Formats: sequence, C-alpha cells, structure tokens
Amino acid sequence: MAIVTVSRGSMSGGEALATCLGQMLSYPVVCREVVVAAAEKLGISEEALSNKMAHSPGFWERLTSNRRLYVVAVQAALAEHVTSGDLVYHGHAGHLLLKQIPNVLRVRLIAPLEMRVRALMEKQNLNREAAVDYVHHIDEDRIRWTKLIYGVDWCDPALYDLVINLEKMSVQTACVMIAAAVKQPELATTDAVTKQLRDFQLACRVKLALAANIQTRDVDFEVTANDGVVEIGGSVPRAGMLTHASERDEAEARQTALAVEGVKTVFLNLQRFDAYH
Repeated sequence: MAIVTVSRGSMSGGEALATCLGQMLSYPVVCREVVVAAAEKLGISEEALSNKMAHSPGFWERLTSNRRLYVVAVQAALAEHVTSGDLVYHGHAGHLLLKQIPNVLRVRLIAPLEMRVRALMEKQNLNREAAVDYVHHIDEDRIRWTKLIYGVDWCDPALYDLVINLEKMSVQTACVMIAAAVKQPELATTDAVTKQLRDFQLACRVKLALAANIQTRDVDFEVTANDGVVEIGGSVPRAGMLTHASERDEAEARQTALAVEGVKTVFLNLQRFDAYH
C-alpha cells in the first residue's frame, strides 16, 4: 500500500477526507500528533510550534536558524510514523517533508471559496466578510511560507499526483478515487521501499540532532543514511581566526551523529568556502 499526504486550504475538507481514507484503507491518520511530538523534542509548546509552521516569518526570523530547526523537527517526527508504509497525513507540507519517499501519493484538495466561507462561518460564528478575509489571509500566509522554506509555489499542481476539486464531488467520492489510486503497483511498499523508509527515518533523526546542537545548528546539513552508514554534506566556512568554523566543529558534527541510535559509521562530505570573500 502507500503513504497519502493531503494538502488543502483552510476549511477545504482535508480533515474529513483524511478520516474517510483512514477508515476505508484501515490506515492510521496523523496530523496534530506530529506537531506535538516535534514540540516535545524542542521543549516548546505545541501552540508555539504550530504558529511557527503556519505563519510566514518576519524579517528578523529569516536571519536565524530557528525556522529550519522547527521544520527539521516536524519532518523527524513525521518520519517516525512512515516506516510501516501505510499512513494518511493531512498536516502542513507533508508532500514536501516526504519528497524523498517513492510510495507517497501527494493529494491536493481544493474547494470553491463560497463552500469554504460557509463552513468557516458556521464553525467560528463569523460574518461573511470576516470569513472571506480569514480564508485569504491563511492561503496567502501558506503560499509565502512554502516559497520561503522550500522555494516552491504551494499551489503549483506539478507538486501533486492528484488534484481534486470538491465543487462537484463529495468527500466520499474523492475518498473512493484516492483509495483506488493507492492500490496501484507504482505505489507498493516493497522491501526496497521499506528499507528506504527506515533509512529516511534515521537520516531525519541525525539531521534533527545536528540542527538542535548549538555548535552545528548554523549549517543546513544534507544527511543520507544507508543501513546505519550516514553521510553528512553541507557548506561550511573555512577554518580560520575570523570564523567560528573549525576542525572541532567537524568533530562535533561527527560525534553528534554517532550518538543517534542506529548510526554505525559517519562520513563527512563538507564543502568549504571563504566566509569573507
């Protein structure tokens, strides 16, 4: 079977679709649990992390490594759920957090503005003007956030395998369509895919450890794993009197990775650049 990620705008029926798929396929359905687990790892509140993931950062936040740490933590928490190969995830940016995984069916759910506005008016007791403003604000925020973090347009249909419009289709009908697609051989969780899922899980654990370490958090490391053998890549300043980078920092990265359960060997493949040129 497969992993299904559901991307949707506010009040577009994503939660209802995910619940329907979970019941139809007998899959676990995950959303809030991922944020809760990530927040616990970072020692911050779930609300604080949800705000960081949902809203586009201000100017000063763009200059810190905190935003990357939050994203890495959520990705690592999600990776803990995917090793079975059967999952429905309807949290933020699942199709991007799991872009390395081959058996992911990336679904984009859209709904007419009026449908979304009516649902929001009923749920939050808003007037129509306030509901319209809210929907536009959330959509624009998500577009900016995804562009900033991933460099892609959240609305680009090329990012998804299925784009489903609920204008003339019920959630139940959409659910049946997706369930049929999930059963196709291209998305099968083979032994090779299961190994890739375990390697992805370990790589995410290492990346989170590096991002959480004060000595290594400023580098956006690329981490891959293969049966416990971990390779760490990235660009770092050349060692020198005017930079904080040093051989000690490389040793710290290696030791940080080796401390992660499941890591057997670590290879560093770091590219150096002149920080002041």
